[in-house]
Amino acid sequence: MAGRVPPEVFAALADRAASLRGRATGRVLDLDTDPLDDADGVYDTIYAFLQAPHRRDLDRFYCRLCELLAPGGLVYVLEPTIRTGPRGRALGIGGRLARPIAGLHLDRDIPQSIRRAGLFVSDVHRFEVAAVAAPFRPFVEAWARFPTLAPGDGDVS
Repeated sequence: MAGRVPPEVFAALADRAASLRGRATGRVLDLDTDPLDDADGVYDTIYAFLQAPHRRDLDRFYCRLCELLAPGGLVYVLEPTIRTGPRGRALGIGGRLARPIAGLHLDRDIPQSIRRAGLFVSDVHRFEVAAVAAPFRPFVEAWARFPTLAPGDGDVS
């Protein structure tokens, strides 16, 4: 049986998700309503909210999103992630996830996976969702795009 993200997580993130959805431009792929397997062509805006816990191979997932992203397009993610800073390092000493959730893949470095796929994380916001089970508390909201070349010298910006 596949694990489920608790409904209180969706409720706690509803305002953030609505705000991000308000930024859509051009052709939109919203993985909440559009299955990834049905996606075709390229999209100017891709929404991937609470997708990572269900993806065994996260790098492959983000590579697939890169294939679907139009030049100049944006991918918006809202995902549970690893803790950073002193607390994250302390938790990492004895193993990352104290209480695994069956069937879900949690406690992963979402921004790093996005970067490995070839995207530039242009905006990242880490936050805690206090009203949910501990494994779902550390979250990241991020926007990613393809790197752009600086005019004249070919440097990536």
